Amino acid sequence: MGKKIKLPTKKAILFAFIYSSLFLPTLAKASTYSLAPSEISVLANISYSSFSSFTTIASNWISDLVQRLPESVGDEKTAIQKIAATRPATPAPRHPPAQREDTARAVFQSVAIPFKALPSRKSWERVYPAVAQAEFSRCGASSDCASKAKHLARVVTIAKDKTFGEKLAAINIAVNKAVAYTSDRDNYGTMDYWAKPGEILSRGRGDCEDYAILKMAALNSAGIPMASMSIVILQDQRRQLFHAVLAVSTSKGHYILDNLHDRVMVDTQLSDYLPLYSLSGERSWIHGKKVGERLVASIGTLPAGMTPGEGIH
Repeated sequence: MGKKIKLPTKKAILFAFIYSSLFLPTLAKASTYSLAPSEISVLANISYSSFSSFTTIASNWISDLVQRLPESVGDEKTAIQKIAATRPATPAPRHPPAQREDTARAVFQSVAIPFKALPSRKSWERVYPAVAQAEFSRCGASSDCASKAKHLARVVTIAKDKTFGEKLAAINIAVNKAVAYTSDRDNYGTMDYWAKPGEILSRGRGDCEDYAILKMAALNSAGIPMASMSIVILQDQRRQLFHAVLAVSTSKGHYILDNLHDRVMVDTQLSDYLPLYSLSGERSWIHGKKVGERLVASIGTLPAGMTPGEGIH
């Protein structure tokens, strides 16, 4: 009959087992946490300095204990060594690099972090189906559509057979000419109203997000996938205004359609634009920047009644 394992040895085995099998999985699950809608700070490679200190101390304790165990408890000694060896030397990063690949190339050289509790989320959900299903062909020459709507319909029809760049250029100019800038306050009697494409065309007026909405609908009708387009709410740091533009993202960069410019530009040409959040289909993001190994974004500083085009109050 073999010798009985002394109590300190049993404790060592129990500690090592719990440490490697229970504590680490629990920590991994704890890395998923809820985010406050008013402010968010997301760290892609979170620092586990305090946890690392604990694991280092624990590893040293186990190693020291193994060295002091008598040879007569060799099986138990081997068991402890195996448990200690299976513990990773350092915690795995919270997000593997492959999952951060897309965020590193977000519009205006920002990082984009998926986030749903956005100020304009409900407004966007209300208008999005109309954007995706817009039929400009209904405004043919014999229709009762407004003349500007008929002209835009012709542009969309012609653009279907054009190149990618020609589609963007033609529709950007056409929408800029078809819509007269008017604040939501003057147009709808409210601080912020996201109009459907039909509403924008019937009135012939709208603010910056209305231009972006109509351009998205027109480009989609001309053959640009909805998934590649997003409405970006940003701060124009030069004019000190909140603003909205349409971004069309490709493997070669992000193209910006802006009601302030008839020329389509790439995002790197608009250094005064600071993206805050963006919406595309059922997806939405907040935008931030990379600080060292961390991805950090915040919407905590946005005023409650933020309205694109109305300025910073």
